[in-house]
Amino acid sequence: MSDEVIIVFNSSRFGQGNPQLGEKLMISFLESLADQSAKPRAILLYNSAVVLATSQSPASTQLDTLEKMGVEILVNEQSLAFYNLGSVRTVGKPADMTAMTERMLNAGLVVKP
Repeated sequence: MSDEVIIVFNSSRFGQGNPQLGEKLMISFLESLADQSAKPRAILLYNSAVVLATSQSPASTQLDTLEKMGVEILVNEQSLAFYNLGSVRTVGKPADMTAMTERMLNAGLVVKP
């Protein structure tokens, strides 16, 4: 089994409470990832989390920083199409669910905060 860590987001917000707090917590979490010596191998975004990889999200800056540090950012193609966000994606690379599933199954640890 691999020792890769994969982080999976299915929402543009962290947690189920107040939406503004959830957005701030997401940015804080991504910033804290960049500050850690150990980095995840990849971050997978699907459903409404694909918004994080667009110019519409302040979190795109943190994702861009992580990508430049070598963290692979995969953005689900079907979700991008559903939310009509393909043209405003600024970070990460589009991936189909098959590729994302394979990454999760081959990871040593999948974290879904």
